[in-house]
Amino acid sequence: MTYASKGSSELQRIYNILKNLSMEFDPDLASKAYPQFPNFAAHLAKLFIDDRLFDIMQRLETQVKIVFKYNPSIRPALDPYISTQIGIFSKEISDFEIGHFLNYPDCCIKSFSEEIRYGLDEKHRSEMKPNGEVFVTTAGFIPHSIYCDEAISKGLVGFIPKSSVANLKKLEKELAILLPHCHSEYQEHYYEFMGE
Repeated sequence: MTYASKGSSELQRIYNILKNLSMEFDPDLASKAYPQFPNFAAHLAKLFIDDRLFDIMQRLETQVKIVFKYNPSIRPALDPYISTQIGIFSKEISDFEIGHFLNYPDCCIKSFSEEIRYGLDEKHRSEMKPNGEVFVTTAGFIPHSIYCDEAISKGLVGFIPKSSVANLKKLEKELAILLPHCHSEYQEHYYEFMGE
């Protein structure tokens, strides 16, 4: 049995939710089954019922297989094509519901939503302490702090040895080849920068 890293298991969690909602799940029941993101769950169930997400599960299975192959400690971003299809970037669903679906900590969702933080910024850079490691975060996830304990425990951010960056680059390359997409903002599945 292969040990699944936090990065792999967090992507598997998203897969399991979408797989469950794809099985002719009534939108009202979906809302009750996922009280952390009831409106988004109902929205997803309806999209599956209307057969508007017919191609995402195969793509997500491919992404999960690739991620388990590389077993990263930090979860890569959900495939941008899938994110677009399911409405991750829509402003019709609250940031908190989308964040809860993606298993983001409330403190980070609040920072993103209320402070309008759309990328790693000077506050993040000012927190960096030279330690010889590289700070990495899931693309699209903006932590309230690069040292957020909950984000670290969920495999959304972390510090990795410089020697481990090559593994992430190989993972990125394989995802780009097997899951091409046209989303201009998310060409990579990770954000990274080194401590100075």
